[in-house]
Amino acid sequence: MAASTLLQLLEVALFGAILLLGVLTRSGPVALLGGGFLVGIAVLNILAPEGGSIYRRSWIGYTLAGLFVLGGVVLYHFAG
Repeated sequence: MAASTLLQLLEVALFGAILLLGVLTRSGPVALLGGGFLVGIAVLNILAPEGGSIYRRSWIGYTLAGLFVLGGVVLYHFAG
C-alpha cells in the first residue's frame, strides 16, 4: 500500500471519529468540523484525475471545507 493511500485512510478514520464525537456529544460545531474535514478530503480526491499538485488540490478542498464549516456554524448559531 502506498504511503499516501495509508495517510488518506488514517485521515478519513480520524475525521470520521471527530464527526462521530460531535454527534455523540450533541455538539453541532464539532460534528460540522468532522464533516468539513471529510468534505475537504473528498474534494481533494475528486480533483485528482484533473491533475495538479497535491498542494493545489488540498488548498481547494480544504478551502471549500472551511466554507462548509463556517456556513454550518452560522446556520447552527441562528437555528439554535
